[in-house]
Amino acid sequence: MAIEPVPQEARRLLKLLNEKNLALQIPDDYMDTHIHFEGSDLPVQPGALKSGALSAAASAAFGAVASQIAQDRYGGEPSHVTVNTDHAGYFLGMPALIKADKPPVDWQRGAWEKEMDKAATMIYPTKDGRWFQLHGDLDCHALFRDIGLECNMDANREEAYEIIKKWTLQHTADELEAMMVKFGHSGSKCYEPEEWLATEMGKALKDKPLVNIEQVNKANGPVPYPPAKKNRILEGIRVVEMVRIIAGPTIGRTLAELGAQVIKVNPPHLRDINLLQYTLTTGTHTVALDARQPEQKAQLESLIAEADVFIDGYRPGSLERLGFGKERVMELAGSKGIIYIDENAYGMEGPYRHRPGWQQIADTASGCAVVQGKSLGAEGAVLPPLPISDLLTGVLGAATVLCGIRDRARHGGNYVGVACLTSYDMFCVSKEVGIYPPELVQKVEREFGFGPLTPRDDVPRLLGIVVQAWYKNRPKDMDFDGQLFVSFEEGPFGETKQLAPVARIDNYPSSWDHPPRPYGYDKPTFDY
Repeated sequence: MAIEPVPQEARRLLKLLNEKNLALQIPDDYMDTHIHFEGSDLPVQPGALKSGALSAAASAAFGAVASQIAQDRYGGEPSHVTVNTDHAGYFLGMPALIKADKPPVDWQRGAWEKEMDKAATMIYPTKDGRWFQLHGDLDCHALFRDIGLECNMDANREEAYEIIKKWTLQHTADELEAMMVKFGHSGSKCYEPEEWLATEMGKALKDKPLVNIEQVNKANGPVPYPPAKKNRILEGIRVVEMVRIIAGPTIGRTLAELGAQVIKVNPPHLRDINLLQYTLTTGTHTVALDARQPEQKAQLESLIAEADVFIDGYRPGSLERLGFGKERVMELAGSKGIIYIDENAYGMEGPYRHRPGWQQIADTASGCAVVQGKSLGAEGAVLPPLPISDLLTGVLGAATVLCGIRDRARHGGNYVGVACLTSYDMFCVSKEVGIYPPELVQKVEREFGFGPLTPRDDVPRLLGIVVQAWYKNRPKDMDFDGQLFVSFEEGPFGETKQLAPVARIDNYPSSWDHPPRPYGYDKPTFDY
């Protein structure tokens, strides 16, 4: 059977995305004449999932809606959008594709330093012959305390895995899942895709679009775009994001490519991942504000009152308890309306909607990890090799925001959208998307030599394996002074170099206005 090269597969998947997500409103003739895919025939990731092609399709969809806004705002001809599918594949390893002169500021505060910390977030065999994804969040001690597991925090990597494995083998996968629900921890059985679809949570998500947005009430008619001096697509659009880790910040970072002013809020009492400061703050300003403190809450309210977009990256209900639920945010926004995006693991409906969740949970619940493990011939489920669902939920979330901005300018109103990690993963393993056959998986392995990947490999380890294979086998593409990268000569981290924006919009080149910065670096104001 002939296998479509990645650029052709990306085009097919773009059309499928557009068909399944009516909010995009991309005309067929525009896709045929103005969206261009280029790149190598083979994917650049191990395994059967079509992650690179989906990444290219998502970036093209983002670029297409951006072009709609540009035409509405500035007139002229529709822009051509070009996506290099290799570049889109490398984007899935973006957090590790960084060079910087200075170290990040410590926001992990000891998290993931010990091998036992890392082992708390791996896939384990269970008593009934299944596999289970544990997740220690950014504090494994709470997990170990609640499940009654005494741990040797000085254990090496193999010892740490065996300690936890001995415990998981005493329980079935369903017992482990019930335990995680009871104690309020992340964690998921490694489901087969069809098995997940038969669950109540799978049924609740099955028909949800990935670009999921609706007008909830009308404000005072169409909202004009703010004045612009540089003719950038999102110039003057203001975004407040209360988010952590990867998916939520990717939404704001992607909007910043088009000139949006983005303020990322980091509560000073909550940990975040140090490495991500180098890439997921690019183009944004970062502030440290604690919404539990009255004075700082008032500062947040002032920022939101000026904002056009609000991104909620916490589990449903968390920000509402702090006074930043949808109704309050819309009240603060006033007559101009606002686009409110919920980014989370399980969406807004179904029995797990209030559960905590990370990318690994979405990957294992949806069936992606089982599919990946089988395609690699592994002993059990294996996580997709990069923070794929995080990053692509972020890109699709940014496309969702663009749909809201476009429609607010045309019709007015407030808009509510959802960016859901598990929804993306379910689409990735759907029959309509399909998976790569074994012969292609083997061909990619021969080219890159990723080597064996196992249930014991967590996301940082998998990320390192894949990126090192890229460095070895694609040195021209991995040239930090080459065309796929951008550099900032000065900034809080000194000179930095990182992967450039993926979607190339010919009339409106994408770029970030600011270099990356530490969390909590800036003053809480849009006047910068």
